Amino acid sequence: MKMKNRAIRLAITLLFVSQIVSADIIPGEPSSKDTIEVHFGDNGTILIHVESKEDLDALKEYDINEMLEDINVPTEDELDESEKKILMDDEGAKYLKYTTEDEEFTELENEFDDDNEFDNDDDSEEDIEEKMEYKYDRNPKSFSGSKTTFVSALDFGMNNYLENGKYPDDNNQQYTVKPWGSWYVAIMPTWQTHITGKFALDYGGGISWYNFKFQDPRTMLVKGEDGVEFGQWPVDLQASKSKLTVVHLNAHFVPMFDFGYRTRTKTYDDGFVQRKTKFRRNGFRVGLGGYIGTRIGSWQKLVWRKTGYKSKLREKDNYYLNNLRYGARLVVGYGEVDIFMNYDISTLFADNRGPELNAISFGFSF
Repeated sequence: MKMKNRAIRLAITLLFVSQIVSADIIPGEPSSKDTIEVHFGDNGTILIHVESKEDLDALKEYDINEMLEDINVPTEDELDESEKKILMDDEGAKYLKYTTEDEEFTELENEFDDDNEFDNDDDSEEDIEEKMEYKYDRNPKSFSGSKTTFVSALDFGMNNYLENGKYPDDNNQQYTVKPWGSWYVAIMPTWQTHITGKFALDYGGGISWYNFKFQDPRTMLVKGEDGVEFGQWPVDLQASKSKLTVVHLNAHFVPMFDFGYRTRTKTYDDGFVQRKTKFRRNGFRVGLGGYIGTRIGSWQKLVWRKTGYKSKLREKDNYYLNNLRYGARLVVGYGEVDIFMNYDISTLFADNRGPELNAISFGFSF
């Protein structure tokens, strides 16, 4: 009986793929109503009755394999009593071919692109879905697009430092800096990877520049045997700018709560639940993490005028600066704008080699 089932499937498949079969297919007399006979095996016959070419075209929309699975092939004893098998389909939709899994997933993806994608409106095809029987495995959770997104490349802002929790200008220290002109610049390519729900991780690395522009343009760093001291350049130099620059190579990791991640859940009539998450950088986000870096360069620079000419002096040295930099990083953003703040837990100078200063910087990430 299995051989007969296979023969039935092969014959019907050939009929609808090419519509030209071997001599075993005998069309009836030409008329508005035709009967097509498909002969197989020794005595097997399938009769297909159509009234027009449109009927044949419509038959292609039906699942032939599904029809054959519903046929209970009679035994040898029952063949004499059962000369033909009629598949009843009162509703006319039982054997229609429905969308594939990929098409269903595309439909769900299109819902995310709709302006009202998160409304809980009823599916317009709900009555059709009730008739569907799922016979394939489906992924219970899918992510739309890449889970990792490039989010920023440049930090730009101002920097200063704190001494015992206060700015040095509170005590009129020689190393007091000007907030405006003490720029913090960092080329820091940053990516964000979705972890779960609203939780993600920002991470990246790059190079940063601390520029500490001193309030007194005649401020100078003097490196001694035991440490660094802050003095003044001679008055006759007519100094206009004095600053200290420190360059670091860094890496940062910031856990984020990003409300740009949206998840839609769709429950089918068979109880299957499908979830889909998509990221849009148009929500509120906040994160707190850390960074670590190493010093790769440092120098002090003096600009002065004498006899009407502008002169510059750039002196490279380590000035007992700390080689290791580490601290905490706060990021708050909305839409395409991020505001960051870095606080160095490590001191700017090595222990007992200079004032205990903790650098702080804040600005925008682009």
